[in-house]
Amino acid sequence: MSRSLFAPRDWERLRDVLRARAAILVALDLDGTLAPIVGRPERARVLPRILPLLAKSARGRRTRIAIVSARPANAIRRLVPVAGLQRIGQYGLEGPCAPPVERRRALRRAAGTLAILAERGVASIAGALVEPKGLTVAVHFRAVPRRHRPALARVVRRLARDARRLGFRPQIGDQVVDFVPAGFDKGVALREIIRAHRPATTLYFGDSPSDERAFRVLKSHDFPIRVGAGATAAPYRVGGPGDVARVLSAVVRLRSVSASHSRR
Repeated sequence: MSRSLFAPRDWERLRDVLRARAAILVALDLDGTLAPIVGRPERARVLPRILPLLAKSARGRRTRIAIVSARPANAIRRLVPVAGLQRIGQYGLEGPCAPPVERRRALRRAAGTLAILAERGVASIAGALVEPKGLTVAVHFRAVPRRHRPALARVVRRLARDARRLGFRPQIGDQVVDFVPAGFDKGVALREIIRAHRPATTLYFGDSPSDERAFRVLKSHDFPIRVGAGATAAPYRVGGPGDVARVLSAVVRLRSVSASHSRR
């Protein structure tokens, strides 16, 4: 059962980690974590006070910041126009752990086929939205009236069968189903980032079922942090993007103090 990260004992433990000189990785989902959830993906905006906190954190000598998102890398860049970040798009299909060019070309063709099937499948369902992302395909259902949800579920089951034939697997998000090439998920992506940077401690923030795989990658000395409500394997929880900003403020404040001490 998760507990508030701001409970006195846990918050002080995190503050001790931030004060220390060891390297840390702060990895964050985007939608629902840095940006409040909205009805349509193109309307999302990162909480304004988070952007300067990310920029200051990314300048720290022993602080690595990574955005791990279902969104394409160019959308992450537009929403988080901050230098010094790692941007891992589409469950790791874009960024430092992306597959080779030839494989990406084949996956783009398969994703294009799947997007066409998805568009046909949801055409008669009010409120359903298909989002082709290049290497993955999302079916959003936040705006689908409750009475149409059973029909949508049948469409998604059919799409899942088609997706598997094309080498894709469904991954559930916050009122969205992403069809992602097999072998890619946020846990795989986070493991690769950790392997590359070897931080002493990793913080991972995420708000949806697709983030659970990333939480399970982390060890007892790390901080898996669920953002918002919902069942989770993460031992820690915060309320929303505003609370994420509070943690990033502590990262900036305490890591800068640590850096100044280490230079003496």
